[in-house]
Amino acid sequence: MSSRPTSIRLFGALMLAQGLTALATVPLTYAQEPGSLPMVLMAMYAVGYYLCFWYMIARRANAIALWFYLGLSLLDLPMTIVFWEEYAALGTLHLVLSLGNLALEMASMALLLCTDALAWVRARGQFPDHRDIFS
Repeated sequence: MSSRPTSIRLFGALMLAQGLTALATVPLTYAQEPGSLPMVLMAMYAVGYYLCFWYMIARRANAIALWFYLGLSLLDLPMTIVFWEEYAALGTLHLVLSLGNLALEMASMALLLCTDALAWVRARGQFPDHRDIFS
């Protein structure tokens, strides 16, 4: 039985889903804007960003990463509104994937703000059943 709270386990699943949806948008973006970053770099960024936060928050209970992720995620909502036309210009599928990714991001933020998730991060490694996680 995992000693991680349910909200942290769900956050981890949502982060991995975000990585997959971001990865799915890479070829769509590259097809519309071939002069943008090479596709391999775009894919590395798309996956690396989410894997890094998933590992630091869901596996290591890093409070700095948690608050950094929340801050960056809060910036995504106004940025989506500001750049709405650019998202729409890339096609319907790209727009749907981007909005799906934004919805996953907002849901993952809500999970991180749950009482049990915040308590788990604050108590990082202080309980005997956490030793297997943080060793």
